[in-house]
Amino acid sequence: MLTIYSPGPVNHQYHYPPQLDGGIYLIKNGDIVNKPSDIRLIKNDPRYNESWPRAVVPYQAIYGMAEPKNLAPLSNDGSQHKELPEGTPFGFVGTSSFYKRETFPDGVVKEGSVTAEYPGGNDPWKGLDAFTSHGNGMPINWHNQGADAGLYSNREIHAVRILAMEPTTHRDRGADSGRKFYSHAEERLRILGEIPLRKFDCNGNQTDDPDGNPDTSFLAKIPADTAFTFQTIDRNGLVLNNSQTWHQLRPGEVRNDCGGCHAHSQKPTDYNLTLAASPNYKTWDLINSTPLLTDKKRDTSNQQWDTDQSTGLRTLKSGVESVEYHRDIRPILDRSCVACHTKDWKKPAGNLVLDADEESIQYRHEGKFPGSYYRLALDERAEYSHKPFGYDSWGYPNASRYIRKLQARRSLLVWKVFGKRLDGFSNDDHPSESKPGSRKLLWKGQPVDEKKYRAKWDIDYVGKKMPPQAAVEGKWKGPNGQLIKVAPLSDEDRRTLVRWIDLGCPIDRDFDPSQHERRGKGWMLDDNRPILTITDPVAGHNPSLDRNLIGFHDYYTGIAPESFQVTTNFAINGKKPGTNLAPAFSTLSQGVRQLRIQNPPRNLKKATITVSIQDKEGNLTEIIRDFQVSPSVTTIQPQR
Repeated sequence: MLTIYSPGPVNHQYHYPPQLDGGIYLIKNGDIVNKPSDIRLIKNDPRYNESWPRAVVPYQAIYGMAEPKNLAPLSNDGSQHKELPEGTPFGFVGTSSFYKRETFPDGVVKEGSVTAEYPGGNDPWKGLDAFTSHGNGMPINWHNQGADAGLYSNREIHAVRILAMEPTTHRDRGADSGRKFYSHAEERLRILGEIPLRKFDCNGNQTDDPDGNPDTSFLAKIPADTAFTFQTIDRNGLVLNNSQTWHQLRPGEVRNDCGGCHAHSQKPTDYNLTLAASPNYKTWDLINSTPLLTDKKRDTSNQQWDTDQSTGLRTLKSGVESVEYHRDIRPILDRSCVACHTKDWKKPAGNLVLDADEESIQYRHEGKFPGSYYRLALDERAEYSHKPFGYDSWGYPNASRYIRKLQARRSLLVWKVFGKRLDGFSNDDHPSESKPGSRKLLWKGQPVDEKKYRAKWDIDYVGKKMPPQAAVEGKWKGPNGQLIKVAPLSDEDRRTLVRWIDLGCPIDRDFDPSQHERRGKGWMLDDNRPILTITDPVAGHNPSLDRNLIGFHDYYTGIAPESFQVTTNFAINGKKPGTNLAPAFSTLSQGVRQLRIQNPPRNLKKATITVSIQDKEGNLTEIIRDFQVSPSVTTIQPQR
């Protein structure tokens, strides 16, 4: 097998040589290789970067056939699933197992298991150092591979969160130029739904999958042609692992064959043998509702989701849930935190000020941010908090002392509001400061060599749950002896903080405090175009044309019905070319419109249909489809 190899990084974010110097090499028999000497050099000219090797042998010699099979495009004809009728703008996504995962950094799946773990050996840190980062260091986990937010066992897996991923429109001119929001994901992440994974029989017993593990299969209907990703979450909504790339479904597509989370060394669990594939399974509809985890007190599902029946589910009658700093986080801080974390005290609690949003602090090239937001989500260099031990930066992926980017489970802020460490580590797993901001390093209660261990240290959980119970009862005393009383944090408050961090700490930079519900041009802006699909006619050759079948949907602000436009360059049903045919379409199913054609044309050599739709934000999607109609096959024309 021909491959490329470079002795140095092949990514421009690194700045040390040798850089981008790939050469072409041969891997004999396509076997696994463990070191560069296992591969044979074919070509590597230091003046060039040979980065696209091609086998100069016939296709037949490699694959045993003269040419690859011609795969027909997915037909949105309603055949994939009974809940995906023909022409639908939706798709189904699912999987067979969340236990079958290989997300532990450099882990192995041991015999009798389906989950990767520390492989064993002489590492005194037992693989845990892959999770730590300080200064400008990059942890192996989260950055190089995998996406485990700390250590966790399979029994902590509770639900899957499906996120819509919205790209950012670049506005470089006019009154609204620039990006009017910020998040650590650098794009908008919105929650399509949180789906509990555990299943129980009528006696309350948890059911198993074909591997003998608890069945964690699922199947959910989501918008097609929409970028999305997954987060595995525990019962508190904390991310356990995070898929770090984009996915999408075509209209009418069903994808349920991944067989696990990056479980590439194993045979996938057969989805067809799981409960999600059974006729009695109720698929999750994330088009018409948004299920969200909650506590049992707020449960509206009346179902069992865990063995001790301590969790619940509530449902929003919408297609998406957003969490943002000004609207959702600032009110929580004001109610329950700023009484003690205030700039009015000479020594604010925890050296953290949370009532400083009138300040405006520059963050790199991104612009200026409110002071309290900056302290929580952008203070990587510890300008406003305790200093990190031995470094001038908290190190990627830490946003500050209090928040780890997209990892609520590893964030000190979340530990404090839950009253315990939550990332699976103990304080003794790594050296730590003797107290916050200290210049002394302890490990298991004993002093250690600061120079030797400074790259290994981590933050500990110390102190009490916040806000303190005494403050909730009005018995907490401030520095001048005054009594302080604050509102307690509800379960929903904590979940909101968790979701905010796990979505990248979004902040709307076009927020108007006098109009909380205004979307503006920032985080709450609908920046995605509507979904639009044409099932009939297909691009290219059509043996006949007796109808037009069109699907459309918008998961955020919704479709503007009056914007629906359909025109053709030929007459239909007595209507002249160029006439808007949309009013003549009838509804077949949710999001699907059909026009039956009287006296269907038998021969159209250069036909065009133009379809457009807008959402209520004004975003426009248009398809201009060139096609032909004749009994015989002709050349396929491009779709614009």
